[in-house]
Amino acid sequence: MDEGDRTLRLDGPGVTLETRRDGLAFLIFDRPQEKVNVLGGPVVAVLEILLDQAARDKDVRAMIVTSAKPGSFIAGADVSEIAALRTIQDAESASRRGQRLFDTMDRLPFPVVAAINGTCLGGGTELALACHFRVAADDARVEIGLPEVSLGIIPGWGGTQRLPRLLGIGPALDLILGARSVNARKALKLGLVDAVAPPETLLEAAERLALAAAAGHRRPRRALSDSPAARYNPVRWMVTAAAGRMARRTLRARVHEAEYPAPYRAIEAVVHGLRYGMEAGLRREAHLLGQLAASRTCKSLVSLFFLRQEARRDPGVQDPSVRPRDLRAAAVLGAGVMGGGIAQSLTRAGLPVRLKDIDLAPLARGMRAAWDLNRAELKKKRIDRREFDRRMALLRPTLDPTGFRRADIVIEAVVESLEVKRRVLRDIEEVIGEACIFATNTSSLPIDSIASRARHPENVVGLHFFNPVHKMPLVEVVRGPQTSDQTVATAVALAKRIGKTPVVVGDAPGFLVNRILMAYLGEALLLVEEGARIDDIDRTMLAFGMPMGPCALLDQIGLDVALHVAGVLTEAFRDRAPRSGLLASMKEKGWLGRKSGRGFYVYAGPPGDGGGDDDGGRRPGAPREANTGVYGLLASAARQPIDPAAAENRLVFPMINEAARCLESGIVRAPGQVDLAMVFGTGFPAFRGGLLRHADSLGTATIVQGLEAMAGRYGPRFLAARYLLELARDGRGFYERG
Repeated sequence: MDEGDRTLRLDGPGVTLETRRDGLAFLIFDRPQEKVNVLGGPVVAVLEILLDQAARDKDVRAMIVTSAKPGSFIAGADVSEIAALRTIQDAESASRRGQRLFDTMDRLPFPVVAAINGTCLGGGTELALACHFRVAADDARVEIGLPEVSLGIIPGWGGTQRLPRLLGIGPALDLILGARSVNARKALKLGLVDAVAPPETLLEAAERLALAAAAGHRRPRRALSDSPAARYNPVRWMVTAAAGRMARRTLRARVHEAEYPAPYRAIEAVVHGLRYGMEAGLRREAHLLGQLAASRTCKSLVSLFFLRQEARRDPGVQDPSVRPRDLRAAAVLGAGVMGGGIAQSLTRAGLPVRLKDIDLAPLARGMRAAWDLNRAELKKKRIDRREFDRRMALLRPTLDPTGFRRADIVIEAVVESLEVKRRVLRDIEEVIGEACIFATNTSSLPIDSIASRARHPENVVGLHFFNPVHKMPLVEVVRGPQTSDQTVATAVALAKRIGKTPVVVGDAPGFLVNRILMAYLGEALLLVEEGARIDDIDRTMLAFGMPMGPCALLDQIGLDVALHVAGVLTEAFRDRAPRSGLLASMKEKGWLGRKSGRGFYVYAGPPGDGGGDDDGGRRPGAPREANTGVYGLLASAARQPIDPAAAENRLVFPMINEAARCLESGIVRAPGQVDLAMVFGTGFPAFRGGLLRHADSLGTATIVQGLEAMAGRYGPRFLAARYLLELARDGRGFYERG
């Protein structure tokens, strides 16, 4: 704004009000020394003053709300303040304060236009909804949404009331319950914004809209009126009730209300407000948010939010002077479904990729896997045809190492065999550059063993993706004894670049996640051998909150793959690895799980090719029933009912014990890394906060007592780790500093 145009400027911490001579006011968000704007207590306090000042200024004709930070409007409320809320009353009061603030904005006597130049989430979206109009930049950095349910709460500053009135109940519930954001063009199509403009002319477009509204030429759009006549219309009552029932029915198929109550309470707030009016809806919204913010689920999900933020900031190395290498091209060795998934994730991030295999058939499968994944995004309109073509053009198949010398990183995704991986590394070192990083996607083999004959072991690192690559957010970055800091930092930076959450782990068989799963899956196999029914075991862990039971998970992994990994881990941890012969017997029968149509379960249809999604594309066949033939492979086919509580402890306590050993031996530095890895790598229930948050909620002394009892009954593999014994002795939890 030109200095000659400015007549008034009021500054506060993070927000400024400027008014021009022509009566156009600008409310500008810009938190000092921060990359993004968030709505914390100090900013809210200043906003209350500035909005009151603007309302009293008779010269103001219109206001534009904008941000001075490139690519960021308002990222939401300050999550640390949400975490600090301890009581229902505190949370409800915080909600009512925000509601009053945005009600003040909504009632300003002149038009208010939000100029959204980037990230606009949570409280930022609620602020934009309180404006009368919204203009968004046609910029990839723009994302607009209400992700509060992912933190275990609901939009609490009017979002459950203003969004359905703007869009209608169906689209509003879709956005709120999905905790998803939309880009500028999708927002325009939904009616969430009134216009889209090029980033460089965003403010000019907002000014034109504001002045047109001030002159009476534009009126705010609303899908639903809040008048008594509209609210009491019987058709609207029926539509609202039907939409609420349908949303609840869809939710029940995905999440349990007792575990994740927030989306159910969001439906309640939306429906109540549409029936009884805006003010009644705001009161219900604040009341429900108060209950949710004080809940264990909210505290657990907020703790995971902070862990993920920490992982995104963590460079992966202690030395701040180490900088990751600039990666301009990549290659992937091994073109199965896993290799195709990795290659597709790299091209999504704009990296040219050479995808290599030794035979045309797997190469075609890898290319098809990448094509299917991109096609699924295209069908859902997450990308356009131009982006689809761009990604596929970046992916080049090859049967020889053509172009590998230009690669800055080679990711190996070949068969899980030490000798094969060593041979592949030896051969590829003949053609790649001296500084090229070799990242192995091994799930269990030590990096030191793979790199033992390498010319440049400092360039060898583990990059363990989880299957399916496009869905699983975790990547274990495995530091071998000779891996350089720069190699680790580069692998971590690449994981972030492709949208994954990296956890740096030490080099040992199974690393972190598979080592912990060893105890879980092994005990499940022994339970089957001892007479438990397959579906009883799985139901127990589904009730605990796992996305699938251990037997179904083994089918998903593939029983041949699980048998191989179990062999590696049993060899490494002879004294405590659960020993079962069941996997070998099932493999001999050709029962390999989903991919063969039969494992612990019989599957209804042929397995998919990995290119699908939960709600689109081809998927593996759904389990139809337990494979009772498994019982015939055992010494006793008689099945006995299980005690769910005892079975749960037998499956969960050994995981906690193994995690304690990983901390004790330095495989990971902190309990938060364990929890992040288990939630994002295995689907451990997020509402419990992760494996070690769950352990702390039970008490380490209780866990030690349980392990001692199981050791007496089942053998020394249940003996508590030294670190766990120390915590129990001192009365501490994993997250408590001694």
